[in-house]
Amino acid sequence: MKPRAVCLTADPAALAFLRSALKGFSLKFHPSASSFLKSPPSAGLIVIDASLPDMSGPDLAAVLRGSPRTSSLLLVLTGHGPYSPAAAASSLDSGADEYFRFPPDAALFRARLLNLLARGRGRGGAKSEPEEFRIGALRISPEARTASVSGRKVPLTALEFDMLLYFLRNRGRVVSRYVLLEQVWRQGLGSGPRAVDKRVEALRRKLGPFGSRLRTAFGLGYTFK
Repeated sequence: MKPRAVCLTADPAALAFLRSALKGFSLKFHPSASSFLKSPPSAGLIVIDASLPDMSGPDLAAVLRGSPRTSSLLLVLTGHGPYSPAAAASSLDSGADEYFRFPPDAALFRARLLNLLARGRGRGGAKSEPEEFRIGALRISPEARTASVSGRKVPLTALEFDMLLYFLRNRGRVVSRYVLLEQVWRQGLGSGPRAVDKRVEALRRKLGPFGSRLRTAFGLGYTFK
């Protein structure tokens, strides 16, 4: 069966890119948020242009995440112009699973979407995020944004918590420094591969014995085992 994706954009260049990059997908297009919201699916992959004519992409992502019927959708936002950490952070904070500056590298874009589908939150394998991640005595609550070891709170910064949560959502996979900069980093913070290394070191220290689960994949990035 072909992988499926619903694409929301009114931009001719974006339409052409999506048709080319996602060749082999079963694609459906909507020119606006209002058109899509008339009959949104309850599961599946949705690619959203951040600059829709009637609603911003992050606002639409927040609406979809807030509804029980559409909360399990896989949401990918694409933004125009130079890469902006603020735009990426806004998209992810609104509930997007991935964010890309348009136009992204076609091969990477396609691979990341297929990987997202394979992780099982979409059609054929819908699975909501756990209320709490549990790894031995380590507890992480995405909703409360807290982490604790044996009942004692781990004092994580907002960025450190976002990094930990991203690793947990992608556990077992190697996450490169550049993916962390693209998907997790916050505006106003020093950015670059060395900045990522320093933050990972700090996160390991704060996690104590569980920090050893955050392993270095030399020359590639990090993975949470």
